[in-house]
This record gives sequence, structure tokens and C-alpha cells, in this order.
Amino acid sequence: MARSPWRLTFILALAVPLFCTPDQSAREDRVETLKQAAKLIDDHDLAAAEGILQKLLAARSTDPVALNLLGYVRMQQQNTAEAEKLFQRAIEGNPLLPGAHLNLALLYANDRPEDAIAELGNALAIAPEDTDAQQALRRISAAAAAASAGAGDKEKALALMLQAHQIMPHDPELLVDTALAAMDKGLYRDGEKYLLDALRIRSNFPRATYALARAYLAQNKLLPAEEQMRKYLAACPDDATAQYGLGYILVAEQKPDAARPAFERSLALQPQQTESLFQLGEIALQEGHSEQAADRYAKVLERDPGHAGALTGMGIIAFRAGRLEEAQNRLQTAAERAPGYYKAHYYYALTLRKLGRTEEAEREFHIATNLQKRDKPTMDLAPGQ
Repeated sequence: MARSPWRLTFILALAVPLFCTPDQSAREDRVETLKQAAKLIDDHDLAAAEGILQKLLAARSTDPVALNLLGYVRMQQQNTAEAEKLFQRAIEGNPLLPGAHLNLALLYANDRPEDAIAELGNALAIAPEDTDAQQALRRISAAAAAASAGAGDKEKALALMLQAHQIMPHDPELLVDTALAAMDKGLYRDGEKYLLDALRIRSNFPRATYALARAYLAQNKLLPAEEQMRKYLAACPDDATAQYGLGYILVAEQKPDAARPAFERSLALQPQQTESLFQLGEIALQEGHSEQAADRYAKVLERDPGHAGALTGMGIIAFRAGRLEEAQNRLQTAAERAPGYYKAHYYYALTLRKLGRTEEAEREFHIATNLQKRDKPTMDLAPGQ
């Protein structure tokens, strides 16, 4: 809800001529009455504020400021239908009343986000520097986009952010949220562009830097991804997810020795996670330290018995040690739990071949080959910090 009805509905309104009142005394009385009503709203005495506003409207039924304030009272009383009518009447009486557009946007925020964003555009066209309207635009558009994405409508999520972005095209926060919505639809190049724009406007912006690292990684631009993640961590060294992200990027660059400290730091910051522990197991396996790798994988499986990566790792260790039945069980479970995991299918195929199950092995090799063709670096990180 609005931070202060006094500022949103009264001070901005009086900055614009509403109508001519030849009697100076009458004008002053009106202003004092509106101040009194706004003060009562601030004090949550809605009944008293309503009484004063009704008297004003009885004398002049088209008073836009009084209509707006009464609409705010109705909004606080959860009478949204009446509040909407009052705000619309206030706008009809004076289209240049920014507080009425803002309050109407707040009313629409949950159920009609497109209309809410449009009303905020109207408010900001009248008062471009109004921080309450700016903050409302950021908040409402981001919340609506998140709700749409959560419901599976990523197209609508991006459309909402683009609508808000058009109103404040040079706002770094909106640029980042628009980038994240684009990236959620797989438009990483577009996301990269929005993020670079945001960083040109606000160079010290860790949230944009983190998102840019994700955009680069998704496009397999590993060196720029590493650079941005290190830049982010210089500002936020205790972010466990970002430490994991840096380690992941370094693994993709085939720099396991550099990746290990990042995963260890991530694990120290967030001991109950599984992913950094799993990656440390992967590094140990790659370096030929099977016992150490098995210990890491076992700890992962204690926390997450269905972790496909750890099941695959244990299956590979069993396969290399000749424990084919164990390898088959581990790898089959991993392939079923993660049908898109190339390594699980590949080693499952090798195990089936060793067991003489040629037809099944060929099927798994075919799956693995198709997965390898479309494989690319991904990072299971939060979408923004």
C-alpha cells in the first residue's frame, strides 16, 4: 500500500491547478480541510476523514483531490469497487492528478498488473521524478512477472517487464528484472544487452554483475562469465551460491585446481548444501582419487538419496572396480531420475555392454549420443541476488 496518502494524494495534487476559486478565503479553507482529512488518514481515523471529505464533496462534487482522498479511504476499507470509481472520477476531474493514477495502480496491482503499470506510466508522465511512483513501478512489475513465471507463463512475465521498461527505459533495476525475464525464456543475448545497459548506468551493481555472469555462462562465454562472477564476489564474498557458481565456471574451463577452493568456500558458508560437495567429488574422481570421491558422493546421498550426479559418480567407481551389478543399479537409477544427464546414460551403456546386454546398451548409447550433441554449460543458480 502507499507509503503516505498525504504525499501521494495531496501535495502532488496541489502542485497542479485544479479549478479556479475566485474567493481566496474559500481556497484557503479548502486546502486546510484537505490537510485535515489527509492527517486523519495518516492517523488511521478513516471515519473522521470520510466525514470531512463528504462535506467537501457535498459542496463541490467534482473536487478531484477530495475524490482521490475518499478513494484512498475506500481502498483502506477494502471497498475496491467504490475506490476505483472515486479514483476514476478524480482523474476525469483533473487528468493531471498523479496521486489518483498512482492509487489506481495500487488498486489494480494484484489482479490487473497491465492496467496498474499503465496507470503508473500516466503518473510518471505527469511527475517523472516521483520516487513513490518509481518504486511502485519496480515493485508491481517485478511481482507480477514473478507470479506469471511461477504459473508457467514466461511470455507474459517478459511482456510485463517490457511494459515497465518502456516507461523507465534507463532504470537499472528494471533493466535487470527485464533481463532476468528474457533469460528465463532462453533469450540470453537479449538479457546480456539489458544487463550491460544497467551496468553502464550503475557500474557498481552486484545484482546486475551476477546476472551477467549467468548470461555469459548460458552462452558458453566462459572467460567473461568468470570475470563477472569474480567481480560479484569481490563485492559479496560470503555468497555461497556465487562461490559455487565460480567453481562451476572454472570446472567448465577445465581448471579444477582453481575450482576446488571456490567449492570449499561455498561449502563452508552453507554446510548443508549438496552441489559443492558433489563437485568436489567430481574433481576427486577426475584426479583419480576414487576413495575421496566416493566419500564425497556418499555424503551427498546421505542428504539427497536421489541425487543423480552422486549416483552416477558411485556407479562409475563401481564400474571401474568391476562391481558391475552395483554399477548397473546405481546408473540405472541415475538415468531414470535424470533422463537428460549424458554421463549417467553413457556409463550405464558401458555397464550393460560389459554385462552382455547388447541391445539395451545400444539404446543407452543412442540416448547418450543425442544428449551429448545438445549438451551445453548450465548452472543451477538463483536467478538474481
